[in-house]
Amino acid sequence: MDRFELPHTLRRSSKEVQELYGTTYEAAAERVGEGEDAERAAYGAVKEKYELENDHWVPKQD
Repeated sequence: MDRFELPHTLRRSSKEVQELYGTTYEAAAERVGEGEDAERAAYGAVKEKYELENDHWVPKQD
């Protein structure tokens, strides 16, 4: 997934966050098709390990 295809908060985040979103989105898109369901799955994967801080995603603190 191209960096410029990502939502703004993900563009401002680390490469690890961008890669997690991209790979999860692509896998979900193969299963359910591109669109809202694939986006939801990708954001779900990001939210498991990261939290939104202002305008970018940062690792969750335990």
